[in-house]
Amino acid sequence: MAGFPDVVQLTKILSDESRVQIMTSLMDGRYHTVHELAQIARVQDHTVSYHLNEIKKLGWLHSFKQGRYHYFCLANADVAELIEKAMYLSPQKPIRSFRESEEHRQLAEGRSCYCHLAGKLGVRLLADLERKGYLKLAGEQVYLTEAGERFFSDVGLDLEELRRRKGCFVKVCLDWTERRFHLAGHLGTAFFKHAVEERWLKQHSVNRSVQLTAKGERAFRNMFE
Repeated sequence: MAGFPDVVQLTKILSDESRVQIMTSLMDGRYHTVHELAQIARVQDHTVSYHLNEIKKLGWLHSFKQGRYHYFCLANADVAELIEKAMYLSPQKPIRSFRESEEHRQLAEGRSCYCHLAGKLGVRLLADLERKGYLKLAGEQVYLTEAGERFFSDVGLDLEELRRRKGCFVKVCLDWTERRFHLAGHLGTAFFKHAVEERWLKQHSVNRSVQLTAKGERAFRNMFE
């Protein structure tokens, strides 16, 4: 019979820096190989394999085998939101190298938070949507207006299909770097995916930062001016 939540098991996973690096890397919503994650965490492949097995015991990972490679991604958005909130609540470590400084700058400017847009770009997107009257915020609650229905439909999103999906249609997520909300839920995920497909956003090849392209700047300017 199931009993009380074993929070200690969760804290054990989050107590190891390499595991945290692995999980934050997987917050880009993409699949990664063991070797790719080892390069990011700067540890050996077998060490990453061990950490992945420990994380997988909590049901936080999906894996997929293709050919000789195993690929891993976070199991769902709940895991990503847990990590993002933990990052928000955690004390900040000093930056000790140019590489760390550059990566922090890139992530703060724009990044994927498990398939929705975070960082300055994500916060700006939510602010623009609210300013145009497409979304209405009341504390931590967010509502799609009639004008918002038309806007996202015109963008090309199938809102009825998104509403049929299991989980939250639209919500906000507290941003780790900006300390403000960005758009999440199925609506946020669908918009981010559309922006990547339209090449409004360019994803970094190693970390989870994203950059607004020239095409994206024009598209966002046309949508929100």
